[in-house]
Amino acid sequence: MKKFNIGIAGLGTVGRGVYEILQKQKDLLTLRTNCDFEVVAVASRSRKDFVAPSIRFYDNVLHLAQDAKIDIIVEVMGGYDLAKDLIHSALKNNKKVVTANKALLAEHGKEIQDWVDKYQGVIGYEASVAGANPIIKAFREGFVANEITEIFGILNGTCNFILTKMKNEKQDYKIALKEAQDLGFAEADPSFDVEGNDTAHKIVLLSSLACSSLPNYKQTYLEGINKISIDDINLADELGYKIKLLGVFKKIGDQIQQSVYPALIKNSEKIAQVDGSYNAILSKGNNFEYNLMIGRGAGGNPTGSAVVADIVDVACQTKHNFLFNAESVNLQLANIINISQRFGQYFIIFTFDKNNLSKASVIEQIFTNRINPAQCIFKENNSLNSDDTKFLITGAILTENHFEHEIVEAISLIDKSLVSNIKFIRVEQTNF
Repeated sequence: MKKFNIGIAGLGTVGRGVYEILQKQKDLLTLRTNCDFEVVAVASRSRKDFVAPSIRFYDNVLHLAQDAKIDIIVEVMGGYDLAKDLIHSALKNNKKVVTANKALLAEHGKEIQDWVDKYQGVIGYEASVAGANPIIKAFREGFVANEITEIFGILNGTCNFILTKMKNEKQDYKIALKEAQDLGFAEADPSFDVEGNDTAHKIVLLSSLACSSLPNYKQTYLEGINKISIDDINLADELGYKIKLLGVFKKIGDQIQQSVYPALIKNSEKIAQVDGSYNAILSKGNNFEYNLMIGRGAGGNPTGSAVVADIVDVACQTKHNFLFNAESVNLQLANIINISQRFGQYFIIFTFDKNNLSKASVIEQIFTNRINPAQCIFKENNSLNSDDTKFLITGAILTENHFEHEIVEAISLIDKSLVSNIKFIRVEQTNF
Protein backbone atom coordinates (compact mmCIF):
# COMPACT_ATOMS: atom_id res chain seq x y z
CA MET A 1 0.00 0.00 0.00
CA LYS A 2 1.33 3.42 -0.98
CA LYS A 3 1.47 6.13 1.69
CA PHE A 4 1.09 9.86 1.11
CA ASN A 5 2.11 12.39 3.74
CA ILE A 6 0.10 15.60 3.77
CA GLY A 7 0.86 19.10 5.03
CA ILE A 8 -2.01 21.55 5.54
CA ALA A 9 -1.44 25.32 5.26
CA GLY A 10 -4.26 27.16 7.00
CA LEU A 11 -6.35 25.88 9.90
CA GLY A 12 -9.50 27.94 9.52
CA THR A 13 -12.92 26.52 8.71
CA VAL A 14 -11.80 24.72 5.56
CA GLY A 15 -8.45 23.59 6.96
CA ARG A 16 -10.20 22.06 9.94
CA GLY A 17 -12.72 20.39 7.63
CA VAL A 18 -9.93 18.81 5.58
CA TYR A 19 -8.08 17.63 8.68
CA GLU A 20 -11.15 16.08 10.30
CA ILE A 21 -12.36 14.36 7.12
CA LEU A 22 -8.93 12.77 6.62
CA GLN A 23 -9.12 11.45 10.18
CA LYS A 24 -12.68 10.16 10.29
CA GLN A 25 -12.76 8.78 6.72
CA LYS A 26 -9.29 7.22 6.86
CA ASP A 27 -10.50 3.62 6.54
CA LEU A 28 -12.97 4.51 3.77
CA LEU A 29 -10.26 6.29 1.78
CA THR A 30 -7.93 3.31 2.16
CA LEU A 31 -10.68 0.93 1.03
CA ARG A 32 -11.45 2.98 -2.07
CA THR A 33 -7.90 3.93 -3.12
CA ASN A 34 -5.59 1.30 -1.60
CA CYS A 35 -3.55 4.25 -0.32
CA ASP A 36 -2.81 5.58 3.14
CA PHE A 37 -3.26 9.34 3.57
CA GLU A 38 -1.78 10.85 6.71
CA VAL A 39 -1.53 14.46 7.88
CA VAL A 40 2.02 14.82 9.18
CA ALA A 41 2.36 18.62 9.43
CA VAL A 42 0.27 21.78 9.61
CA ALA A 43 1.06 25.48 9.35
CA SER A 44 -0.87 28.40 10.77
CA ARG A 45 -0.44 31.55 12.81
CA SER A 46 -1.14 29.47 15.92
CA ARG A 47 -1.52 25.81 16.82
CA LYS A 48 -5.15 24.66 17.09
CA ASP A 49 -6.55 22.37 19.77
CA PHE A 50 -8.15 19.99 17.25
CA VAL A 51 -4.74 19.05 15.76
CA ALA A 52 -3.06 16.05 17.42
CA PRO A 53 0.11 16.96 19.38
CA SER A 54 2.11 14.41 17.39
CA ILE A 55 1.67 16.39 14.16
CA ARG A 56 4.48 18.80 13.28
CA PHE A 57 3.53 22.48 13.53
CA TYR A 58 5.05 25.38 11.59
CA ASP A 59 4.24 29.02 12.15
CA ASN A 60 5.88 29.76 8.78
CA VAL A 61 3.89 28.09 6.01
CA LEU A 62 6.89 28.08 3.65
CA HIS A 63 8.53 25.53 5.93
CA LEU A 64 5.93 23.01 4.72
CA ALA A 65 7.43 23.21 1.24
CA GLN A 66 10.87 22.51 2.66
CA ASP A 67 9.73 19.49 4.69
CA ALA A 68 11.23 16.52 2.86
CA LYS A 69 8.70 14.10 4.36
CA ILE A 70 5.65 15.83 2.85
CA ASP A 71 4.25 14.57 -0.48
CA ILE A 72 1.16 16.75 -0.86
CA ILE A 73 0.63 20.32 0.33
CA VAL A 74 -2.91 21.58 0.87
CA GLU A 75 -3.21 25.38 0.64
CA VAL A 76 -6.43 26.58 2.27
CA MET A 77 -5.29 29.82 3.87
CA GLY A 78 -6.38 32.11 1.01
CA GLY A 79 -4.86 35.43 0.03
CA TYR A 80 -2.34 36.16 -2.66
CA ASP A 81 1.34 36.71 -1.89
CA LEU A 82 2.04 34.13 0.79
CA ALA A 83 -0.16 31.51 -0.86
CA LYS A 84 1.54 32.11 -4.20
CA ASP A 85 4.98 31.79 -2.60
CA LEU A 86 3.94 28.54 -0.96
CA ILE A 87 2.61 27.03 -4.19
CA HIS A 88 5.74 28.07 -6.09
CA SER A 89 8.03 26.62 -3.43
CA ALA A 90 5.99 23.41 -3.20
CA LEU A 91 6.12 22.80 -6.96
CA LYS A 92 9.83 23.64 -7.01
CA ASN A 93 10.39 21.03 -4.29
CA ASN A 94 8.54 18.38 -6.30
CA LYS A 95 5.43 18.32 -4.13
CA LYS A 96 1.89 17.92 -5.39
CA VAL A 97 -0.45 20.80 -4.53
CA VAL A 98 -4.13 21.07 -3.69
CA THR A 99 -5.65 24.52 -3.30
CA ALA A 100 -9.04 26.14 -2.74
CA ASN A 101 -7.67 29.55 -3.74
CA LYS A 102 -9.99 30.74 -6.54
CA ALA A 103 -8.78 34.35 -6.41
CA LEU A 104 -5.13 33.37 -6.86
CA LEU A 105 -5.84 31.08 -9.82
CA ALA A 106 -8.25 33.49 -11.51
CA GLU A 107 -5.95 36.50 -11.23
CA HIS A 108 -2.51 34.84 -11.50
CA GLY A 109 -3.37 31.74 -13.52
CA LYS A 110 -0.75 32.24 -16.22
CA GLU A 111 2.09 32.55 -13.73
CA ILE A 112 0.97 29.43 -11.90
CA GLN A 113 0.54 27.55 -15.19
CA ASP A 114 4.14 28.47 -16.06
CA TRP A 115 5.32 26.96 -12.77
CA VAL A 116 3.34 23.78 -13.40
CA ASP A 117 5.07 23.49 -16.78
CA LYS A 118 8.52 24.34 -15.47
CA TYR A 119 8.45 21.84 -12.60
CA GLN A 120 6.17 19.27 -14.27
CA GLY A 121 3.90 19.71 -11.31
CA VAL A 122 0.33 18.83 -10.40
CA ILE A 123 -2.29 21.16 -8.88
CA GLY A 124 -5.81 20.20 -7.88
CA TYR A 125 -8.34 23.00 -7.35
CA GLU A 126 -11.78 21.40 -7.22
CA ALA A 127 -12.61 23.21 -3.98
CA SER A 128 -12.04 26.63 -5.53
CA VAL A 129 -15.34 26.90 -7.41
CA ALA A 130 -18.43 25.33 -5.87
CA GLY A 131 -17.58 23.45 -2.69
CA ALA A 132 -18.81 19.87 -2.80
CA ASN A 133 -20.06 20.12 -6.40
CA PRO A 134 -17.44 18.32 -8.55
CA ILE A 135 -17.72 20.72 -11.47
CA ILE A 136 -13.95 20.98 -12.17
CA LYS A 137 -13.75 17.19 -12.45
CA ALA A 138 -16.80 17.22 -14.72
CA PHE A 139 -15.23 19.77 -17.07
CA ARG A 140 -11.87 17.98 -17.11
CA GLU A 141 -13.16 14.42 -17.37
CA GLY A 142 -16.92 13.87 -17.66
CA PHE A 143 -17.43 16.59 -20.29
CA VAL A 144 -14.06 16.18 -22.01
CA ALA A 145 -15.66 15.21 -25.36
CA ASN A 146 -17.92 18.28 -25.38
CA GLU A 147 -17.71 21.86 -26.49
CA ILE A 148 -19.20 23.84 -23.60
CA THR A 149 -21.40 26.57 -25.05
CA GLU A 150 -23.11 28.04 -21.97
CA ILE A 151 -22.68 28.15 -18.21
CA PHE A 152 -25.09 29.76 -15.75
CA GLY A 153 -23.81 29.60 -12.18
CA ILE A 154 -25.28 30.49 -8.81
CA LEU A 155 -21.82 30.45 -7.28
CA ASN A 156 -22.13 32.42 -4.05
CA GLY A 157 -24.28 31.05 -1.24
CA THR A 158 -24.30 34.35 0.63
CA CYS A 159 -25.92 36.21 -2.27
CA ASN A 160 -28.37 33.39 -2.97
CA PHE A 161 -29.39 33.33 0.70
CA ILE A 162 -29.97 37.11 0.74
CA LEU A 163 -31.99 37.16 -2.48
CA THR A 164 -34.07 34.19 -1.28
CA LYS A 165 -34.84 35.97 2.00
CA MET A 166 -35.82 39.14 0.14
CA LYS A 167 -38.14 37.17 -2.16
CA ASN A 168 -39.76 34.80 0.32
CA GLU A 169 -40.03 37.06 3.36
CA LYS A 170 -40.37 40.44 1.63
CA GLN A 171 -37.27 41.69 3.43
CA ASP A 172 -35.27 44.75 2.51
CA TYR A 173 -31.70 44.07 1.33
CA LYS A 174 -30.09 45.42 4.52
CA ILE A 175 -32.31 43.28 6.77
CA ALA A 176 -31.62 40.13 4.75
CA LEU A 177 -27.88 40.88 4.80
CA LYS A 178 -27.92 41.33 8.58
CA GLU A 179 -29.65 37.95 9.00
CA ALA A 180 -27.08 36.32 6.71
CA GLN A 181 -24.32 37.78 8.90
CA ASP A 182 -26.03 36.64 12.13
CA LEU A 183 -26.29 33.09 10.76
CA GLY A 184 -22.67 33.03 9.57
CA PHE A 185 -23.47 33.02 5.84
CA ALA A 186 -22.01 36.51 5.35
CA GLU A 187 -18.79 38.06 6.64
CA ALA A 188 -18.71 41.18 8.81
CA ASP A 189 -17.45 42.92 5.67
CA PRO A 190 -19.61 41.24 2.99
CA SER A 191 -18.38 43.30 0.04
CA PHE A 192 -16.32 40.51 -1.59
CA ASP A 193 -19.48 38.40 -1.84
CA VAL A 194 -22.27 40.90 -2.44
CA GLU A 195 -20.32 42.99 -4.98
CA GLY A 196 -19.75 39.86 -7.08
CA ASN A 197 -15.97 39.37 -6.75
CA ASP A 198 -16.26 35.82 -5.40
CA THR A 199 -18.60 34.78 -8.20
CA ALA A 200 -16.32 36.43 -10.76
CA HIS A 201 -13.28 34.41 -9.70
CA LYS A 202 -15.31 31.22 -10.05
CA ILE A 203 -16.84 31.92 -13.45
CA VAL A 204 -13.39 32.91 -14.75
CA LEU A 205 -12.05 29.47 -13.82
CA LEU A 206 -15.04 27.66 -15.32
CA SER A 207 -14.71 29.77 -18.46
CA SER A 208 -11.02 28.85 -18.76
CA LEU A 209 -11.83 25.16 -18.49
CA ALA A 210 -14.76 25.47 -20.90
CA CYS A 211 -12.72 27.02 -23.70
CA SER A 212 -9.23 25.78 -22.73
CA SER A 213 -7.85 29.28 -22.23
CA LEU A 214 -5.85 31.24 -19.70
CA PRO A 215 -7.93 32.92 -16.99
CA ASN A 216 -8.85 36.48 -17.93
CA TYR A 217 -10.17 38.15 -14.80
CA LYS A 218 -9.46 41.75 -15.76
CA GLN A 219 -11.91 41.77 -18.66
CA THR A 220 -14.75 40.17 -16.70
CA TYR A 221 -17.83 42.38 -16.34
CA LEU A 222 -18.77 42.54 -12.67
CA GLU A 223 -21.94 43.70 -10.90
CA GLY A 224 -23.21 42.57 -7.49
CA ILE A 225 -26.54 42.47 -5.64
CA ASN A 226 -25.97 45.44 -3.31
CA LYS A 227 -28.22 47.71 -5.42
CA ILE A 228 -31.12 45.25 -5.72
CA SER A 229 -34.17 46.51 -3.81
CA ILE A 230 -37.26 44.78 -2.47
CA ASP A 231 -39.24 46.69 -5.12
CA ASP A 232 -37.10 45.08 -7.84
CA ILE A 233 -37.77 41.65 -6.31
CA ASN A 234 -41.52 42.26 -6.06
CA LEU A 235 -41.89 43.65 -9.58
CA ALA A 236 -39.98 40.70 -11.03
CA ASP A 237 -42.14 38.33 -8.99
CA GLU A 238 -45.34 39.80 -10.43
CA LEU A 239 -44.11 38.93 -13.90
CA GLY A 240 -43.14 35.39 -12.85
CA TYR A 241 -39.39 35.89 -12.37
CA LYS A 242 -36.82 35.57 -9.61
CA ILE A 243 -33.61 37.58 -9.35
CA LYS A 244 -30.41 35.56 -8.96
CA LEU A 245 -26.76 36.58 -8.99
CA LEU A 246 -25.32 34.68 -11.95
CA GLY A 247 -21.89 33.94 -13.27
CA VAL A 248 -22.49 33.73 -17.03
CA PHE A 249 -20.38 32.16 -19.77
CA LYS A 250 -21.60 32.05 -23.37
CA LYS A 251 -19.70 31.05 -26.49
CA ILE A 252 -20.55 33.49 -29.29
CA GLY A 253 -18.67 32.49 -32.43
CA ASP A 254 -14.96 32.99 -31.73
CA GLN A 255 -15.75 35.23 -28.74
CA ILE A 256 -17.19 34.60 -25.31
CA GLN A 257 -19.32 36.46 -22.81
CA GLN A 258 -17.83 36.20 -19.30
CA SER A 259 -19.86 38.21 -16.82
CA VAL A 260 -21.32 38.45 -13.33
CA TYR A 261 -24.59 40.25 -12.65
CA PRO A 262 -28.00 39.91 -10.99
CA ALA A 263 -30.49 38.63 -13.56
CA LEU A 264 -34.16 37.84 -13.84
CA ILE A 265 -34.89 34.15 -14.45
CA LYS A 266 -38.34 32.66 -14.99
CA ASN A 267 -39.69 30.84 -11.94
CA SER A 268 -40.22 27.75 -14.12
CA GLU A 269 -36.53 27.39 -14.97
CA LYS A 270 -34.79 24.79 -12.84
CA ILE A 271 -31.88 26.98 -11.75
CA ALA A 272 -34.34 29.61 -10.50
CA GLN A 273 -35.64 27.04 -8.03
CA VAL A 274 -32.27 26.72 -6.26
CA ASP A 275 -32.73 28.84 -3.15
CA GLY A 276 -31.09 29.51 0.20
CA SER A 277 -27.34 29.12 0.51
CA TYR A 278 -27.05 26.42 -2.16
CA ASN A 279 -24.89 26.69 -5.27
CA ALA A 280 -25.94 25.54 -8.73
CA ILE A 281 -24.11 25.23 -12.05
CA LEU A 282 -26.09 24.73 -15.25
CA SER A 283 -23.85 23.74 -18.15
CA LYS A 284 -24.74 23.21 -21.80
CA GLY A 285 -22.57 21.03 -24.04
CA ASN A 286 -22.91 20.09 -27.68
CA ASN A 287 -23.21 16.36 -26.86
CA PHE A 288 -24.65 16.07 -23.35
CA GLU A 289 -27.05 19.03 -23.85
CA TYR A 290 -27.77 20.16 -20.25
CA ASN A 291 -26.28 19.30 -16.87
CA LEU A 292 -27.32 20.86 -13.54
CA MET A 293 -25.29 20.41 -10.35
CA ILE A 294 -26.76 21.57 -7.03
CA GLY A 295 -25.13 21.43 -3.62
CA ARG A 296 -23.39 23.24 -0.81
CA GLY A 297 -20.80 25.63 -2.13
CA ALA A 298 -19.06 26.61 1.09
CA GLY A 299 -18.39 25.53 4.66
CA GLY A 300 -15.79 23.36 6.32
CA ASN A 301 -17.11 19.93 5.41
CA PRO A 302 -18.45 20.57 1.86
CA THR A 303 -15.27 22.40 0.82
CA GLY A 304 -13.11 19.98 2.79
CA SER A 305 -14.77 17.11 0.94
CA ALA A 306 -13.71 18.64 -2.39
CA VAL A 307 -10.16 19.18 -1.11
CA VAL A 308 -9.88 15.54 -0.03
CA ALA A 309 -11.17 14.41 -3.43
CA ASP A 310 -8.36 16.41 -5.01
CA ILE A 311 -5.82 14.91 -2.61
CA VAL A 312 -6.84 11.47 -3.88
CA ASP A 313 -6.71 12.67 -7.50
CA VAL A 314 -3.26 14.25 -7.33
CA ALA A 315 -1.89 11.31 -5.35
CA CYS A 316 -2.99 8.82 -7.99
CA GLN A 317 -2.17 11.00 -11.01
CA THR A 318 1.06 10.15 -12.79
CA LYS A 319 0.82 12.34 -15.91
CA HIS A 320 1.59 16.02 -16.28
CA ASN A 321 -1.35 18.16 -15.22
CA PHE A 322 -3.21 20.38 -17.71
CA LEU A 323 -4.26 23.10 -15.30
CA PHE A 324 -6.75 24.73 -17.68
CA ASN A 325 -7.72 21.74 -19.85
CA ALA A 326 -4.99 22.02 -22.49
CA GLU A 327 -1.24 21.92 -22.86
CA SER A 328 0.34 25.27 -22.03
CA VAL A 329 1.50 25.92 -25.59
CA ASN A 330 -2.14 25.85 -26.72
CA LEU A 331 -3.44 28.27 -24.08
CA GLN A 332 -4.31 31.83 -24.98
CA LEU A 333 -6.44 34.53 -23.41
CA ALA A 334 -10.08 34.15 -24.40
CA ASN A 335 -11.59 36.83 -26.62
CA ILE A 336 -14.17 38.35 -24.26
CA ILE A 337 -16.91 40.63 -25.57
CA ASN A 338 -17.59 43.97 -23.93
CA ILE A 339 -20.81 43.86 -21.91
CA SER A 340 -22.23 46.50 -24.28
CA GLN A 341 -22.39 43.75 -26.93
CA ARG A 342 -24.53 41.46 -24.78
CA PHE A 343 -27.73 40.53 -26.66
CA GLY A 344 -30.79 39.60 -24.65
CA GLN A 345 -33.76 40.85 -22.70
CA TYR A 346 -33.72 43.64 -20.11
CA PHE A 347 -35.94 44.67 -17.20
CA ILE A 348 -36.11 48.47 -17.02
CA ILE A 349 -37.46 50.05 -13.82
CA PHE A 350 -38.29 53.73 -13.35
CA THR A 351 -40.54 56.17 -11.46
CA PHE A 352 -42.82 58.83 -12.92
CA ASP A 353 -45.59 61.23 -11.87
CA LYS A 354 -48.88 60.31 -13.47
CA ASN A 355 -49.72 64.01 -13.60
CA ASN A 356 -47.03 64.27 -16.28
CA LEU A 357 -47.31 60.92 -18.01
CA SER A 358 -50.13 58.46 -18.54
CA LYS A 359 -49.61 54.72 -18.20
CA ALA A 360 -50.98 54.24 -21.69
CA SER A 361 -48.40 56.48 -23.34
CA VAL A 362 -45.43 56.36 -20.97
CA ILE A 363 -43.32 53.96 -23.07
CA GLU A 364 -43.84 55.87 -26.28
CA GLN A 365 -43.27 59.22 -24.59
CA ILE A 366 -40.04 58.38 -22.77
CA PHE A 367 -38.46 55.87 -25.15
CA THR A 368 -39.86 57.11 -28.50
CA ASN A 369 -39.76 53.64 -30.07
CA ARG A 370 -36.09 53.04 -29.17
CA ILE A 371 -36.95 49.81 -27.32
CA ASN A 372 -39.43 47.00 -27.94
CA PRO A 373 -41.47 46.12 -24.83
CA ALA A 374 -42.62 42.53 -24.22
CA GLN A 375 -44.40 43.09 -20.89
CA CYS A 376 -45.16 46.10 -18.70
CA ILE A 377 -46.26 46.56 -15.12
CA PHE A 378 -47.15 49.70 -13.15
CA LYS A 379 -47.48 50.09 -9.38
CA GLU A 380 -48.52 53.09 -7.32
CA ASN A 381 -45.63 54.00 -5.07
CA ASN A 382 -46.81 56.36 -2.38
CA SER A 383 -43.88 55.40 -0.16
CA LEU A 384 -41.61 57.43 -2.44
CA ASN A 385 -43.79 60.48 -2.36
CA SER A 386 -43.23 63.29 0.12
CA ASP A 387 -45.17 65.77 -2.01
CA ASP A 388 -48.96 65.49 -1.85
CA THR A 389 -49.27 67.04 -5.31
CA LYS A 390 -47.44 64.15 -6.93
CA PHE A 391 -48.84 60.72 -7.75
CA LEU A 392 -45.78 58.54 -8.19
CA ILE A 393 -45.92 55.35 -10.23
CA THR A 394 -43.20 52.72 -10.53
CA GLY A 395 -43.05 51.33 -14.02
CA ALA A 396 -41.25 48.17 -15.12
CA ILE A 397 -40.72 47.08 -18.71
CA LEU A 398 -39.56 43.65 -19.79
CA THR A 399 -38.05 44.23 -23.23
CA GLU A 400 -37.63 42.06 -26.27
CA ASN A 401 -34.04 41.16 -27.19
CA HIS A 402 -31.70 44.14 -27.57
CA PHE A 403 -27.99 44.78 -27.53
CA GLU A 404 -27.02 46.32 -24.22
CA HIS A 405 -25.63 49.44 -25.84
CA GLU A 406 -29.11 50.06 -27.31
CA ILE A 407 -30.64 49.94 -23.83
CA VAL A 408 -27.97 52.24 -22.38
CA GLU A 409 -28.43 54.71 -25.21
CA ALA A 410 -32.22 54.67 -24.90
CA ILE A 411 -31.97 55.42 -21.18
CA SER A 412 -29.42 58.18 -21.73
CA LEU A 413 -31.80 59.98 -24.12
CA ILE A 414 -34.78 59.96 -21.75
CA ASP A 415 -36.06 63.32 -20.55
CA LYS A 416 -35.02 63.11 -16.90
CA SER A 417 -37.66 65.70 -15.97
CA LEU A 418 -40.28 63.05 -16.76
CA VAL A 419 -38.79 60.01 -14.98
CA SER A 420 -36.46 59.29 -12.07
CA ASN A 421 -34.72 56.32 -10.40
CA ILE A 422 -34.27 54.58 -13.75
CA LYS A 423 -32.15 51.42 -13.93
CA PHE A 424 -32.11 48.05 -15.67
CA ILE A 425 -31.52 44.42 -14.70
CA ARG A 426 -30.54 41.81 -17.27
CA VAL A 427 -32.79 38.84 -18.05
CA GLU A 428 -31.47 35.35 -18.79
CA GLN A 429 -33.20 32.39 -20.41
CA THR A 430 -31.51 29.04 -19.83
CA ASN A 431 -34.25 27.08 -21.64
CA PHE A 432 -33.91 24.31 -19.06
